[in-house]
Amino acid sequence: MPSTPQPVNAAIRRPSQGLPPGTRLGEFELHGLLGAGGFGMVYRAYDHSLHRTVAIKEYLPGGLADRAGHAVTLRTEADARRFQAGLRSFMNEARLLAQFDHPSLVKVLRVWEQNGTAYMAMPLYQGMTLKDACAQMRAPPPEPWLRKLLWSVLQALDLLHRRDTVHRDISPDNIFLQDVGPPVLLDLGAARQALGQDEPQHTAILKVNYAPIEQYADAQGMRQGPWSDVYALAAVVYGCLDRAPPLPASVRVLRDTMRPPAELADALHLAHGLTYTPALVEALTAALALDPDRRPRDLAAFGALLQLQPVPGMERFDWRAELGPGWQAPRQAMGQEHAQEPTSAQTQESGPHSTLDSATDWRAPTTAAGQAAAALTTPPSAPAGRRAWWPKAGVAALILGLLAAVGIVASPGDPPAAAVATAPATGRASAVAPMPAKPPVAVETPVVGTLPPAAVPVPVAPAPTLQAPPASAPPPAGVRRTPAPATPRTLSAAQICPDSNFITRPMCLFRACQQAAYAAMPVCVENMRRLRENARPDGH
Repeated sequence: MPSTPQPVNAAIRRPSQGLPPGTRLGEFELHGLLGAGGFGMVYRAYDHSLHRTVAIKEYLPGGLADRAGHAVTLRTEADARRFQAGLRSFMNEARLLAQFDHPSLVKVLRVWEQNGTAYMAMPLYQGMTLKDACAQMRAPPPEPWLRKLLWSVLQALDLLHRRDTVHRDISPDNIFLQDVGPPVLLDLGAARQALGQDEPQHTAILKVNYAPIEQYADAQGMRQGPWSDVYALAAVVYGCLDRAPPLPASVRVLRDTMRPPAELADALHLAHGLTYTPALVEALTAALALDPDRRPRDLAAFGALLQLQPVPGMERFDWRAELGPGWQAPRQAMGQEHAQEPTSAQTQESGPHSTLDSATDWRAPTTAAGQAAAALTTPPSAPAGRRAWWPKAGVAALILGLLAAVGIVASPGDPPAAAVATAPATGRASAVAPMPAKPPVAVETPVVGTLPPAAVPVPVAPAPTLQAPPASAPPPAGVRRTPAPATPRTLSAAQICPDSNFITRPMCLFRACQQAAYAAMPVCVENMRRLRENARPDGH
């Protein structure tokens, strides 16, 4: 086993960062960084021994250690004891998970020490965290959907509790929804062999909005147990229904202003037409009690309050389809970094596309402390900017050539954009459907607008009378005189073609000047003169 990492001179130490792609860790080759948190980093990697893509979690507590080359180094000598304690916890978590074989618990394929730290290899699942899913739902999830989620998570927790282990870190970003299959419970970084344990607990590691009050203290009268995970799981369900994290237990102790589950259920019925049974409401109310003695003492008691029944066929569970119209697809564009990112979840590969580099992944993960391996590997559709760009470039070049020949971008007297009249466009919205946005064409001009199709008609104002009508006899008494139409004012190119830009304006102006309404306008007269001059062979 490698020795404790030694401090490194501050002059050569660099901030903690992921290992570069191509790094070999035994039989694993790193392909890219999936996520980073306060206690470590997660990579996508390829197992050359078994020919599969996996996720590798590296122990690297940012507050205690840095990286020098591939090796992990301590910040100071005083950090050695804390670093080693965390390293032992990391190894114990991996060995604990390796004992279980349940579809709703992450599997550990291998754990080893290298580079002055430790690594854990796990499968790579496909999907997203419950946190990300709830953020993209059109409405709170219905009760049948929640019951399937609860059934899977309770089965996984039951295995842990039977081994005298409390998870102590249940939260929406530690419940991973596979594209197809049961939800997976992640990240035992805060787990402790706590049941029946008399020695003092370690420093609290918790998620403030989901942790029960007993996780905030190490007092003898505030022991942690299955009832602690019951509170956290109920807080997760409450947060999904309320579309916001629940009030922290530390705040509720001082002043509990959190809306009771019964009131929340009534509000959701009025707002969304959703109905939640009294069994679910009463179970959440009991599980969210601040006093541990008033909560269900174990998972069996919590399941009895829920009246939870076994759910067959969870291996085919499609959580998006189960939500129905309550699900809306994410709107992230290709190449954007995902702000809600998929970091606290672990993903399983199901096809060749999952072996892509994280640099090509459409969602870049965010960071969170104590994460397990996580990545969204759903392949995106090809971005619009990559589809057949050359026809647009050709059209742009043609328009620019016409622009150079005509020599008119806007008349010298064009007013500022805010003062441009919009009368010629009246009624256009009802006649022409709005056009979808297209990416700009890369040319040498500073800004290039969207080219309208040739089939779109040019807005034409009603033909005004260019000469005053002859004087007529006065109307009979009592009859109101109809005022003569005013002589139209001179319009600029921007006013004649208000929806065009400097690329499309010459063509729009050429068409508009064929109309009697604009033919006598100075800008049209000048435009036609320049066209005639450019048409002459000698230019005169």
